[in-house]
Amino acid sequence: MANVHWTGHSFVDAGLAAIAAATKVQRLEDLTPFCLEDAVKKLQDVLLSDQALGLGVQRAFARGAMSQIFPNSELVNPSHWRGRSEREKADHVRKKFRAALQADLQRAILCLQSEGGDEICYACGEQRPFEAMVSVRQDKMPLLEGIVNFYPAFAYGVRICGLCALSVRFLPLSVMRTGVYNRLWFLHTQALAIGAAVAQRYGWQHFNGAIARNEALDFFSHWQTAGDAGTVLYLLCELLGQFGDQLRAVYQSPLPTTAYLFSNDNRGSYVQALPVPNELLTFFAKLQVGSQRAFQRFWQDLFQVPEGLNDRERKARIGFVQSVANKLLQSDSIVGDCLDHKSPKLRGGWLGHWLYLREVREMPTAKLAILERLGLAIAKSDDAKKRIDTLRTEQRNELYGVLLQYVREGWLKHDEFYTLLPPSDYASASEVRDILLAVIYEWQYCQEQDEEFPVLAEAAELRPDETLQRLQQIGEQLLARLPNLSRWIGQLQTARSSDRIRGTYLNAVRNGAMRFADFVFLAPLGDRQRLWLLRDYLLAFLFDRARETLPEEEIAVGTEVLTEAETFDGGEA
Repeated sequence: MANVHWTGHSFVDAGLAAIAAATKVQRLEDLTPFCLEDAVKKLQDVLLSDQALGLGVQRAFARGAMSQIFPNSELVNPSHWRGRSEREKADHVRKKFRAALQADLQRAILCLQSEGGDEICYACGEQRPFEAMVSVRQDKMPLLEGIVNFYPAFAYGVRICGLCALSVRFLPLSVMRTGVYNRLWFLHTQALAIGAAVAQRYGWQHFNGAIARNEALDFFSHWQTAGDAGTVLYLLCELLGQFGDQLRAVYQSPLPTTAYLFSNDNRGSYVQALPVPNELLTFFAKLQVGSQRAFQRFWQDLFQVPEGLNDRERKARIGFVQSVANKLLQSDSIVGDCLDHKSPKLRGGWLGHWLYLREVREMPTAKLAILERLGLAIAKSDDAKKRIDTLRTEQRNELYGVLLQYVREGWLKHDEFYTLLPPSDYASASEVRDILLAVIYEWQYCQEQDEEFPVLAEAAELRPDETLQRLQQIGEQLLARLPNLSRWIGQLQTARSSDRIRGTYLNAVRNGAMRFADFVFLAPLGDRQRLWLLRDYLLAFLFDRARETLPEEEIAVGTEVLTEAETFDGGEA
């Protein structure tokens, strides 16, 4: 006897998850002919109910929403709605649908009872007997070309096995609508615990609840969120919140998960895939394990569109949720979007953002520890307001000077400065600023709530790479050999052009404090961006090691006019 298994076909697999939810099996391999018969009865109870066919309610789900999945099928085709009364029309449709469903059921059972065959199923790839195969078109399988009354001559559709054909019949029990825009979507995953939970909660329970209340059926859409990505992430958080004990292990060892937005309407079909990063599922699970309160705060602050907002507030909130959700699905930085400068407040909380930065953004714990310590130092300082305003308002290319000033004041070490702003990621300056503000805002929020700030990161030993080691060697030579170190540092930190920086280095070469090879390393021809970066790293080392001899001059930011490409890459502006 053949076993049921995942096919990799998104529509078929979503239907299999709905069958598993209806029969409460823990594995697809446990599905038997009896299970299929039981699931078919439950499907008929939903799709052939008075509420689905529009009897005694305002609209017919079968002729309306279902046409976006199975156009011109037994439930939708106008020619099947024949009779003198609505009841007669519904009875005729029920007869048509039951006959078609029973035929699919018998072919599906034959698939389970057979080993091999002469034909290969287009959907699952299994070899099946000829009698267990059926030709399907767009009315039975979404996104296939041609429908039953309008397909080209001699184009009779695609051959699939009865088990796959029956599974697709259950697809509507896994389909939902997105928030605000009401687009149809479903979650494709081969983690049965997740797929079955979605079908049970948002399919079977939702439809049976509407039938019990004698309400017209429609796909689940009662989300307090907005947009496509927002709905997907809201669902994943809601599932974890409701079924955490059963699903947490699945989230922590996730299988590929993709949300599909689609329509199979005759007027125009489409499909859009929204892959969910595995790291994001792991992050949600770890956040909930770490703190249920932090998990709820992250979920509500980032994905929820609450009731009671006026039009302007609602529009702004919808825009925020859509933007952040899209960035989360791309594993992009979100901390800057979550800073509320008016409150001030960090939406989502520091614990959630810290874990997201570590698990999804893969930020080293050592870097997080430096930022956390520096942010708390700024928040607790006597001139905190001035320092916070500087962080908020400085341009990205000026942030290097801001952080250099912290090295000069002894709040950062040179290797910490290098870790925060590595040469391989010039754009990281903006994210560093945002994380510092996030720590500051969270500390202020904790003070208002009379709570303790959750210090999360532990300091780690920093190991210099080849570039930093070279800079340290050059810096040690300058400290040992320059006759007027303070004046030389002043010239370097006030230089506002590449030529001035090179001239300062040449003076060091002339005085025997720098080798020619070091000059070439620090001032590479044709790469002004790297020249300025290496200058800042060298200054950080000198500020750290020669603090007692430092001049009072301000640290200059480059004022040269760069090409469009250099400015885009983050060169001096």
